[in-house]
Amino acid sequence: MKIVSVNVHYQDHLGYQDYYLGKEWVKMGHEVHYVASDVHFDYPDYDNTVKHLIGDKYIGTGIFYNDFNTPVHRLKGTDKKLTGFIWLKGFKKKLLELKPDILVLHGIFNYQTIRALFFADELNCRVIMDDHTAAFFLRKSKKAEFAYWLFRTLFAKKIHRVADKLIGITPSAIDVMKEKFGLSGDKVCLVILGSDTDLFRKSDELRSKGRDYFEVEEDEILVLYTGKIYPEKKVHLIIDALNDPGVSGGKKVVIGVVGGMDAGYKALLNEKIATSACRVIIKPAVTQEVLPMLYNAADVCVWPDSLTTSTIDASACGCPIICSNNMPERTSYNNGILIEGGNLEQLKAALKKLIADPGLRKEMGDRGVKYVIEKLSWEIIARQFLD
Repeated sequence: MKIVSVNVHYQDHLGYQDYYLGKEWVKMGHEVHYVASDVHFDYPDYDNTVKHLIGDKYIGTGIFYNDFNTPVHRLKGTDKKLTGFIWLKGFKKKLLELKPDILVLHGIFNYQTIRALFFADELNCRVIMDDHTAAFFLRKSKKAEFAYWLFRTLFAKKIHRVADKLIGITPSAIDVMKEKFGLSGDKVCLVILGSDTDLFRKSDELRSKGRDYFEVEEDEILVLYTGKIYPEKKVHLIIDALNDPGVSGGKKVVIGVVGGMDAGYKALLNEKIATSACRVIIKPAVTQEVLPMLYNAADVCVWPDSLTTSTIDASACGCPIICSNNMPERTSYNNGILIEGGNLEQLKAALKKLIADPGLRKEMGDRGVKYVIEKLSWEIIARQFLD
């Protein structure tokens, strides 16, 4: 079958859902096309956080081919920064030209999804929509509530008629779909994010290489953060937590922070590092291919706030995780500890528990590997999308 995946900010190199879904669908024998805009997402402090990984923000229009030789049809987009409000020029013409058997629309509350509702009958194909909007992302204002009411009033019934499947990637996203978008019923389902289990796996060899990379001894405990480094991620809380001597319990703890750093956040983080009770190692962002070495090297992986797919990749490598309870599904196999996003005291308690107990770290790490293999490989997720 021909599958067309629409995401205005599709890109290859940061390990996101639409890239891996397409890769798995190609392995399954489907013909896959991506439709996207001519610009990358407007990441905070783009030049310092992601440019060295994904290139210039402006890509251009035309047909490009990704690293598994699948066409990416890049259309001219408006210059608005908000993903949902970018208008792709020639969108209808392109979809009618591609004639998909299955149309996958990433993001429900956006122009492209709404536009597709009005010519879906001409396409005569299955339509699958998914959404990543967790409750804590929502704007809380009368203007926003009016926008959701208008969306429900104008489009909810039509979406129910057109879509074969409405997917939320977290329980919170499902709640938003129901409460804000007016979407409920049998078509609404949870299909969470996954990991590339060919790449992310537990390995003694990678652990040894990773410990050398960080210059960490085996008797030291490596607490690791990976990802973009900007204020919303609250990376500095890891340092604050470990400045409490009761958290480390006399153990030798090293903090590793890997990622592209927002220039405005750098001063605050450097102040925290200067007063840190633990050695802090800062490394620049690395490619997906290098990350398994880092997760294998770590004893605990921590994301104090916000959402990230990195928790799943770390679990696949056998590392226990600490992450926000906005992602409750990430610890379904008791493979980590949930905290309220940004809650310092809960972060301290979680770190203290894992640092003190190597047996617990191993048990949680092993359960994480089992969880990803049984439930969260991209092969499994890709089939769930189409089922």
